[in-house]
Amino acid sequence: MGNRNGFDRHVEQLWHKGDPFTCAYIDIDHLKHCNDRFGHAEGNRYILGICRTLSETMEHDEMLFRIGGDEFVLISLSANETELEQRLEQVRAGLIEASSGGKAPMIGSFSFGCSRVDPLAGDTRRQMTMDADRKMYRYKLMHRVQQPKDDDAPQRPIVDQLPCNDRVFQAISMSSETRYPFILNLDTGESQWSVNAVRDFDLPSQHPFNSLGMWLARVHPEDRDNVRAELDMVINGTWHFHYMQYRVMDATGKYVLCDCTGYRLDGTDTEPSMYVGIIINRSLADTTDSVTGLGDIHALVNAIGEMRRVAREAGFIAIKVDGIAEVNARFGFDAGDRVLAESAACLMDCSRGKGRLFRSTGPTFVALFDELGPEAIDEIANDIERFLGSPVLIGSLEYQPPIRVATLHLDGVDRQPVSILNELKALLGKAVQVPGTKLD
Repeated sequence: MGNRNGFDRHVEQLWHKGDPFTCAYIDIDHLKHCNDRFGHAEGNRYILGICRTLSETMEHDEMLFRIGGDEFVLISLSANETELEQRLEQVRAGLIEASSGGKAPMIGSFSFGCSRVDPLAGDTRRQMTMDADRKMYRYKLMHRVQQPKDDDAPQRPIVDQLPCNDRVFQAISMSSETRYPFILNLDTGESQWSVNAVRDFDLPSQHPFNSLGMWLARVHPEDRDNVRAELDMVINGTWHFHYMQYRVMDATGKYVLCDCTGYRLDGTDTEPSMYVGIIINRSLADTTDSVTGLGDIHALVNAIGEMRRVAREAGFIAIKVDGIAEVNARFGFDAGDRVLAESAACLMDCSRGKGRLFRSTGPTFVALFDELGPEAIDEIANDIERFLGSPVLIGSLEYQPPIRVATLHLDGVDRQPVSILNELKALLGKAVQVPGTKLD
């Protein structure tokens, strides 16, 4: 098994050759608990047992490196993200089965995150490391194995525990005016919301009960059913991760675009099940495009990165509004901005809370969709082609912008954002233009 220096050299060689590969960051669960309870000798046996099991399932072109005490990296040239994730999931399940029920002092378990990188597509080592590391920590949050308890260990009942110290929670909340953290106790119905959320969305208090119903009442009627359906999947435990964009009524009665990211944390004998996350107010966020109110290119890249964390079907629709340069030249930049703003509003109506919308670069927009098949994506794209070209009044001229629309469907987002955006750009270049008003 290689060490950190060996890992760095191996990756450098692959990067120099330009070979695509998949890396898995692996973190052994509960190693500190093992060392503290059973001693370091047992901790070493715990590590060796897991490493031996991992090595037995590796392909001939794969290498395993230990880069820290409980941290390992597996490099594969042949397996893609999905294949490696499925294999590691099977290895982990086998370890848990083989060591549960008192068969071993510790239940063998590890957390992992996989990232596929292609140096020639513009991916970077920093992207690889951040991507795999974040996916690993996300996995650890959502797949915790409860070790056997000491009989004499003190236990606090669920009802006596606050999810988070209120002073600490509010201090974290006050660090950003545009991001609202929240914690929902799924067992008791109690929740914690930031002072800023109470202010900006006119919430009844910082600790309301039935907060899901309270929040859904503020969601735009056209988005509400889709939001309710996704949250139901989180509450019943079908999904452990939720990421959605929709419109919410603020304290002034105006609907603002919000991004919501959250995790379901399964409970234990002494800890409640919780839904924990953060809401970003796009009308205030620094990654919001000032013309359209949508997320900008930075928000788009981050959103595609979020889609890589969970193995789901994904759909992309790229839309380019042609002729903006001519509008700017003839009528001024305010007119061009008005066309783009009207286009963004139309896109929001077409998506109806099913997708997340961004202004990519210039007159190009990108819509992201989770759990939608090719037919559903094509149907939304057809709606966009029909309605996005609606006339915009510029002075006395009813201007209908020419547009191009391209779609991309993936069984899972197993590439870096730059690679996907480059493919969308190429697809737009080949797309047939829906004609609009000609400016002479």
